[in-house]
Formats: sequence, C-alpha cells, structure tokens
Amino acid sequence: MASVIKQATNVCLNSNRSLGIDQACLSIINKYKQNLTFYSTFSECRLCHGIPTTNLSAESNTTLLVSTKYPLHMYYMTNLEWCHTTYVFKEHGSYGWNLSAKELCSDIYVINEPSDAYFRKVILRAIKYYFERDTTYIHDDLTRLQESESPVQPIMNITRLSTRIQSVDTFRGIAILLMIFVNNGGGEYVFFNHSAWFGLTVADLVLPWFAWIMGLTIAISKRAELRNTSSRSKIILRNFARSLVLIVLGLMINSQKSKYLEDLRFPGVLQLLAISYFVCTVIETIFMKSHLQFGRFFILGDILENWIQWLIILSIVTAHTLITFLLPVANCPKGYLGPGGYDTFKKYINCTGGAAGYIDRYVFGNHMYAQTQNPVYGVILRHDPEGMLLSILNGIIAGFLCNFSKEDGIIPLSKKMMTISFVLTTCSFAFLLFAILYYLIDYKQFWTGTPFVYAGANSIFLYIGHSVTMGLFPWSWKENDQTHSTQLVINLWTTALWLLIAHLLYKKDIVITV
Repeated sequence: MASVIKQATNVCLNSNRSLGIDQACLSIINKYKQNLTFYSTFSECRLCHGIPTTNLSAESNTTLLVSTKYPLHMYYMTNLEWCHTTYVFKEHGSYGWNLSAKELCSDIYVINEPSDAYFRKVILRAIKYYFERDTTYIHDDLTRLQESESPVQPIMNITRLSTRIQSVDTFRGIAILLMIFVNNGGGEYVFFNHSAWFGLTVADLVLPWFAWIMGLTIAISKRAELRNTSSRSKIILRNFARSLVLIVLGLMINSQKSKYLEDLRFPGVLQLLAISYFVCTVIETIFMKSHLQFGRFFILGDILENWIQWLIILSIVTAHTLITFLLPVANCPKGYLGPGGYDTFKKYINCTGGAAGYIDRYVFGNHMYAQTQNPVYGVILRHDPEGMLLSILNGIIAGFLCNFSKEDGIIPLSKKMMTISFVLTTCSFAFLLFAILYYLIDYKQFWTGTPFVYAGANSIFLYIGHSVTMGLFPWSWKENDQTHSTQLVINLWTTALWLLIAHLLYKKDIVITV
C-alpha cells in the first residue's frame, strides 16, 4: 500500500537519503478548499476496497512514499469518490498528481525519471551485440563445436556416479539452485518472490518441481529395488526411516525461528516432501510389479500396470476436492480458497485458506507458519502453505496443462493453497523441462548437464546448508545502499558459492543422501 512518512524522515523530501527497493515518491497537490481522504490498494488485491492512506489538507502538497511492486489503484473522496485511477510506478521515480475541481482526474506526471531496475538497456545492448557479431566468430564457434563432437573426444566422459541418470540430477540441480536464489531474495524482484495468493511466479515453481522429480525417482528406483529383494516390507521400512529423518531435519530448520516448543512450526518443505514421499512409496512398493510384461501394449504400460495406483491417487484427489468444497467452516462460504483479509471486500476476513486453513489451525494450532501480514491482503489468519491437507496432494504427479484462470476459474491457481490447478500447471512445466533435459543429456548426449548436475547430486545437503547459513557471511551481507542491482549481485553470489561447494563435492565423489 502507499505509505505516508513524516516530513522530518520522509526520504522523498531529504536529498541526503536514497529510496529503497521498490519505492517511489508521489507528490499530491490538493487544490480544493477542503480536506480530502486519499485511498489506495494494489490492483493485485482481488475485489478489495481502497484503504484510507492519508488525509490531504486543503490547498497543500502531500508527499507519499509508494510501493512499486504492483500497479497501485488510487482515488480520493470528498462527499463522493473521485478519480479512480491505476498507475504503474517505477522504482526510484518521482511523480506528481494535481487534484482540483478544474483539473478533475488529471493524469499523473513524472517529475524525476525512475531508475532502470530491470537492466533493460544492458539487456538490449547485449542482444544488439549478439546479432551484430562478425560471422567469422560464429563460424569459429561452429568449428569448435564440431571438433568437440569427434569420436576421439566423447561428450559423455564422466565415469563417476555412472549409475545416476544425468538428466534427473540436472533437473534437481536447476530446482535447488533456483530455490537458493529465490529464498535469499531473488534480487527482491516481485517475479522472484512467491505470489501474494493467486497466480504463479518463478518462485512458485520450485517446491512442486522437487515433488515432481521425487515422484519420478520413486518410479525408477522402486522397480530396481523390487528386482534386488523379495521383501516389500523391508523397502517400506527403509522408506519410513528416510521420511522420518527428513521430518526431523525439517523441524531442526524450523527451530531456527521458533526457540520454544509451544510455537515450533511443525509443517515445512522437508516435512511435506517426506510425507508425500512415504505415501507414494508405500503405494508403489505394494502394487508395483518388478518387470513390465505388456508386449505390443507397452505404450499403455503406465496405465495397464499402474491401474490400482491410479485409482488410489484419483481417490485421494477426489477426497481432497470434496473436503475443500463441501466442508462447512463457520462464517465462511463453502469452497472458499481465498486469503481472507481485504479479499472480496472484507466479507471473509477470518476465512484464510478455507477448509484447508481451518483444518490446519485446528490440528496444528500455533505450530504453523507465523507470518500473518500479507503484502497485498493485509492481516490474515495463520495458514501453512505446507499444511496437512496438502501433503498427500503434493505427491500427485500430473502431466496435463491446466487452463484455469488466475482468480476466477473453477479452481483458482494458488500456491498458498496448492490447488489442483496449481499442481497440474507446475507439473506440466516440469514434464516439459525434463523432456528437454532428457533429450539433450541422456538421449542425444549433446550436453552433460553441467553445472546443474553438481548441485543435483547433493540437493538435500544444499537445501539444508543454505537454510542454516542464510544471512551469514560469506554467503550474504548487508549493503547500506539497497537496490535491486546490489541485492541481485549478493543473491547471485550466494547461489554461485553453493554451486562451487557442490562442484567440489562432486569432484571428490561425495554424494550426501538421506
């Protein structure tokens, strides 16, 4: 929301102080002979009333510090609402808006040009340079590529860890490095942060991708285990032990923020993956056959061999959907999937997360995600993106592109709720990415997967390591002048340092697993 800062501390009025990340200045000149009330809300906020932001004194100039993360919807009131307008402010820009009866609903104008937070000029110059390169350089590149493809120098010359599928480790490496980057701030860009509630950003892809690749490795590894042992119960016990270790590690990470058992967060990323992993491995271990035997019907093998698993998973999805849309929650409509707070004109202010949020609050109490201040929807109830009702659902692997709309579809796209539409959409991206990686790395052997394969081989170690060292030197530090560019450099350095550590482990044939 737009925020007012007192004249003495307002950075917009102090030339010796610089604006922070995603901040701009708006000077509103009230030419009316009466006081006005200024309202604002992010356009990202679904069906939200404007929030009273400040009073504009008669015939005066009021300077506001506004956020540039999302387009800002603004208007002012006398005895009526006037001049509803939505404006996209740019970082470190200075803007003006004149309000008067003569200039009713005048346009917002630029006083000082904003900074280039997205490096547009640098990117355009790089593109121009690329297309203007001399053709001889391009020819040299092609010559070197052809030389590298000679039989004397095979592309796939790494013999260590030969039992691992390179495209799987590469996919996992992309996911963990992306997670490290976004968890450390992602340059503070809004598209590298999780969506406020509805929609999809780059950061929202990471967790579903981990769940997806986990499901893929279950299908690969369990058949090999069944061929090597006749005891399915031993396989289940090993998987139970592994899931238990992941849960304990997740609780240890959560204890960094909660020192008291009374408010220790029980759900978490590792806990979610552990429960999903155990449920899926039990189903696969019990019903999977050690060998495929379909002959000419091999193309339908995934369905014919796994029809029992399909029925179980569809039953889980059905149960989840019925609970979500039919469970009665006091003072809330059935099937509500929103954030509460300002959403839908504050009609469902205490309905955060609908049925899933209600179940999590009932089961976990204070042992949940403690953040209740949403940047778009204001104060909301406790909820947990990795809550109980969502744990099993996140183990579902789907390969169909979801065409639901962002907010108004049959089942809206929401990472916070892990809706089925969100699961299907993110898994479709995972299918596409893995298909490309498998074709390039394991099938055609055009690429070895470096450097991502290094991180993928030790993804659990990197996840725990970056969680424990977050904010610590030399992985990270604070800058006095915080801008997108400085944060981007720091966050890229953090990611690169963990990639270097992964590379050293890989070179020494060290693979840390649970």
